[in-house]
Amino acid sequence: MVPTISPLIGADEFLNHQTANTFASVGEVDHGWTEKVWFMLARKDGQLQASFGLGKYTNRNVIDGFAGVQCGTEQRTIRASRVLNPRIDETAVGPLKYEVIEPYKKLRISLAENTAQPIKYDLVWTSTMPAFFEGRDLAIHSGRKTSDVVRYHQSGTVSGWIEIDGVRHEVKPDEWFGFRDHSWGVREHVGADPADLPPSKSGKIDNDYQFNWFVSQLTRPDGSKYELAYYFREFKEPRGLEWFTGFINEENGKQTQILQLYPEITYRESDHAVMGGKIYCLLRGEGRRTTERVFEIEAIDSDMGFRLNPAMYGPWKGQIHGAYMGEEFLDGECVDDVNDPEKLAGNRRWEIRDRPLRIREGDNHGFADVESIVIGNWPSATFV
Repeated sequence: MVPTISPLIGADEFLNHQTANTFASVGEVDHGWTEKVWFMLARKDGQLQASFGLGKYTNRNVIDGFAGVQCGTEQRTIRASRVLNPRIDETAVGPLKYEVIEPYKKLRISLAENTAQPIKYDLVWTSTMPAFFEGRDLAIHSGRKTSDVVRYHQSGTVSGWIEIDGVRHEVKPDEWFGFRDHSWGVREHVGADPADLPPSKSGKIDNDYQFNWFVSQLTRPDGSKYELAYYFREFKEPRGLEWFTGFINEENGKQTQILQLYPEITYRESDHAVMGGKIYCLLRGEGRRTTERVFEIEAIDSDMGFRLNPAMYGPWKGQIHGAYMGEEFLDGECVDDVNDPEKLAGNRRWEIRDRPLRIREGDNHGFADVESIVIGNWPSATFV
């Protein structure tokens, strides 16, 4: 091998190179460089929910992932990690596997039988809308680029089966909905932070902080489909609104940017679960005019919401995304009551979950997912 050129992998056969190197390398040297896929899948009646994620950390020589299911308040989560090289272009780790059957149309996620938890599944996700980009998530703290992420998400449905404790559940497309995303770039919270740097407020959850990441799909009476999608992170002044991106996305590929968004959301006091509310969106109209659109949301089931902290979104039992856990690593656990208020009291990141919702705008109906944190007093947040 030539010392200045990385090894060849399968992706190098195609005419897609954008740097003077192979696909075994990336253009960034930052250890926070990540490429990640994520899936949230749920029954429309709220009886069962599944989750899956895979992350590749080229500059850390690590690939890891998670898979899990939630039924009622019980959540089972599996985590797997391995050294990336030499199996650089394999999108599999332990019992987890991600496959592209047809780009942007059909994807397969599978969880094989394993020793960590008595769950497995084989699911094919099928798109019902095009893939849509969000705004570039760029953040600079203390002179360093701490986040520079490109992300697209996509609405769809799912088919296949899920097995829990030996009981198989058939997954039928007309009974399920789901969302997936794919992101790449420099991310925060990848591996342990260096211990020899001044403390940074980057990514810190303050006493006055809120965020929503929201995706949805609605269907009009004529059968046409569209989405409301947005993401914001907000602190109290003087830090203020750190990040906002939002769009109304049509199935023909058109994206209309949201100028301002105001979510009036009701949260459950005990664990800060989203219960319902209204989302007010201000869009550009003709000339100097603006138009307002109002979406109503409600939780499908009060118990449901797959927690992302056990999936290594934030530190969990000494683990975090991108950390080296040995040549091969596998573990998991069953949490009997994810809504236990003591879990939130012990860790603010326990609040982050994929919360399945119904959504309505006038006569248009659909389903949504929200990930959220709300800390402190906000005029737009009500607790019950």
